[in-house]
Amino acid sequence: MLRLARLCLGSPALLETRAVLSPGWQKTSWQGIRPISSTEEDRTAPLPTGGLSYIQGSTKLRLMDKTVGQCLDATAQRVPNQEALVVVHENIRLTFAQLKEEVDKAASGLLSIGLCKGDRLGMWGPNSYAWVLMQLATAQAGIILVSVNPAYQAMELEYTLKKVGCKALVFPKQFKTQQYYNILKQICPELEKAQPGALKSQRLPDLTTVIAVDAPLPGTLLLDEVVTAGSKEQHLARLWHTQQFLSCHDPINIQFTSGTTGSPKGATLSHHNIVNNSNMIGERLRLHMKVAYGTTENSPVTFMNFTEDTVEQKAESVGRVMPHTEAQIVNMETQTVAELNTPGELWIRGYCVMLGYWGEPQKTEEAVGTDKWYRTGDIAKMNEQGFCKIVGRSKDMIIRGGENIYPAELEDFFHTHPQVQEVQVVGVKDDRMGEEICACIRLKKGEETTAEEIKAFCKGKISHFKIPRYIVFVTNYPLTVSGKIQKVKLREQMEKHLNL
Repeated sequence: MLRLARLCLGSPALLETRAVLSPGWQKTSWQGIRPISSTEEDRTAPLPTGGLSYIQGSTKLRLMDKTVGQCLDATAQRVPNQEALVVVHENIRLTFAQLKEEVDKAASGLLSIGLCKGDRLGMWGPNSYAWVLMQLATAQAGIILVSVNPAYQAMELEYTLKKVGCKALVFPKQFKTQQYYNILKQICPELEKAQPGALKSQRLPDLTTVIAVDAPLPGTLLLDEVVTAGSKEQHLARLWHTQQFLSCHDPINIQFTSGTTGSPKGATLSHHNIVNNSNMIGERLRLHMKVAYGTTENSPVTFMNFTEDTVEQKAESVGRVMPHTEAQIVNMETQTVAELNTPGELWIRGYCVMLGYWGEPQKTEEAVGTDKWYRTGDIAKMNEQGFCKIVGRSKDMIIRGGENIYPAELEDFFHTHPQVQEVQVVGVKDDRMGEEICACIRLKKGEETTAEEIKAFCKGKISHFKIPRYIVFVTNYPLTVSGKIQKVKLREQMEKHLNL
């Protein structure tokens, strides 16, 4: 998920980026911030019509044509002394005026060391003040921040940096057992003897500048030094000149999707994507409650509950469509809009759709058609009130003898079993039915049961064709680096285990 919250005109300003809010913040007196008014999102959501799973969000809330930097500038001017950022574990507290000053110096400093508009800077590390600073500073300077997973090892790091051509990389020395500098040296041994800011790497030819967050390291610049350099008048003047040529439609962030299949793709998002999505999330949240659905490619949130929705509505859905966003559920066989309460693939269209996958025009075209609909790959249902429920992934769908079976539905059912801790359902090959259902069950600690008992639990509760043919008890699942279960690998493991 993106690490920016709301720095927008006409809305209560709050930065929630990878940081911890101070205790009691909900009770803060928002001095200088306007009350709720008619310019905010209409609290009554539109409804689907004609019995079909198509809906268009309200357009009452105006889209903003501002860059992230312009939003920060305006907020700092309006409420300079309002607390903006609290990072508890680093003992950092900044007002909006202080945050803007530090961001401007950091942005100016990045330009002073040779980075230019459109260059890519990788941020690699855990939650920290440096993360927030780099996200906002790169946006101010027109540099594209690349979100690098803090758990990446050498091979994954190399893929990411080469894929988007990162010119700079920022990281702390280490976090827990993750030794960032040592990991980078595995793929960039030249770093240790390099002149800071003038790295020449054989395996990473685009990478010239490495910035250490918290400790001076061979071949690196220190972040504090970069920020200090940015306070000089001539560098600040260059920043102000650069900002004259920034557009809200410029790319600001590349986020790598952590899909369960294939190599990660770099979803490229613009200021326009992020500013408007953040603003609309804040309007719907009313800043103190959270339930939402979205994808990296959609900036990210496209469906979300209103704070006044019932507990049942929040528990059983991902909410209703966001403003300025179209959504439809498409029958995957006929490619027509599905009837209400009928599962199909969820498609999204609107301002929130990414610019594309960096350097991958073919994959971009596969995901976003010429009609500008983004195909999420998620299987969903929509009811008469416009509430959306996600029931699975299209690639995970099991077709057993012509019946479409959604693993997520079965997984939800098995979680009602008192002995089941976790379950993953996959389809495995079968000569007669095409696919059969395999439930991979992890039991609660100390519990024991049998496949026959699990099947008996299913009878009379779910349709007979949904009862898994195979029940396999496991202790863990294959995971991606970001912790997502890799169902493709799980299916392969099960087919091998079952000798299929």
